[in-house]
Amino acid sequence: MGDVHWRELYREVVEPGLCTGCAACVMVCPRDVLGYTEDYWPVQIGEGMEKDQCVIGDRGCDICTRACPRFRNWETDIDEVLFGQPREPDQVYGHVRSILLTRATEKTVHEQGQDGGLVSTLLIWGLENEMIDGALTSAITETRGPFDSEPALVTDREGVLATAGSRYTYSANPLAMKQADEQKLKQIALVGMSCQASINGTVETYGVNKYKRKIALTIGLLCSKTFTYEGQKLVLANHDIDINDVVKVNIKGRYMVWLRDGSYHELPLKEFHPYTREGCKKCPDFAAEHADISTGGIGADDNWTLTLIRTARGEEWMKGVIDAGLIEARPGEEDPVAMNLLTKLSTVSRKRWPTDDLVGDARRPGLLPIIST
Repeated sequence: MGDVHWRELYREVVEPGLCTGCAACVMVCPRDVLGYTEDYWPVQIGEGMEKDQCVIGDRGCDICTRACPRFRNWETDIDEVLFGQPREPDQVYGHVRSILLTRATEKTVHEQGQDGGLVSTLLIWGLENEMIDGALTSAITETRGPFDSEPALVTDREGVLATAGSRYTYSANPLAMKQADEQKLKQIALVGMSCQASINGTVETYGVNKYKRKIALTIGLLCSKTFTYEGQKLVLANHDIDINDVVKVNIKGRYMVWLRDGSYHELPLKEFHPYTREGCKKCPDFAAEHADISTGGIGADDNWTLTLIRTARGEEWMKGVIDAGLIEARPGEEDPVAMNLLTKLSTVSRKRWPTDDLVGDARRPGLLPIIST
């Protein structure tokens, strides 16, 4: 990275709005002088330092810039390290080894998980076979009802199932690494949205060795955007739905809501768009392009998960759960709805790349050749 640190990261990523709020910089800061706000932004909390000043960085520490999945030429660098070559313009959802439709064979996991239950199966299998000691994921908060989520560390089957399912408010799952460090866990799986899944590439590419050794698997969740808690609460109230009565939400071109009384409602997704989280508005990555395995329920059948296997270790994990009889799989091409949506939504997200109207240092080297996608 050269002679750069928090000052450049703040001015080139946070200040111009390229920051997705993934919290990677906070997670890796060795001196804990970076914090995280309720609005999902990294901030300088070191005593006596200005918002874009870091005296630790002035002494030579640049680890926050190396962990950031949005700093300068991050995408091309990561592609070359993880996949051996940059992505081509027509690879709108990134490099893949194979694409499958997957479904958990265990009834409990399938029912408590989202769509096909793949993520829960992978985590439980990894824990029970001692491939990981824990997983960073998200859990429902106890104070703000069934919608809002927060980072969580799970270390057993019960914890995995308790945190299963999708939430559409943002949770910076990497922050749960602090708990993993406190418990001295050695091997961790990271489950996160596309912005967070890119950490899988930055720690490898830029030599963030502590976490390169610790993150044993990264599962990326297909994600076009998340919404604020307050915004969802308001839209639901406009439809006479109390947010505290909601037990499950899914989004498949419409906002799908299940309530405690057993009723089901569908709301127009466009009503939620004004409440899109700021960090999502410039994110170019729908398909979690740098995860080991990317997953999402965007197909015609809610009972299956569209699964993109991207890396050798992702392939090893998938082979493990399939060989164990925990997952059934079939080719992704058998669901043209899922494949078409994958291409369409990835293409839409790619259009969010910063262009020439972005000012000054925020125009990063190596970015412009990729914009054409």
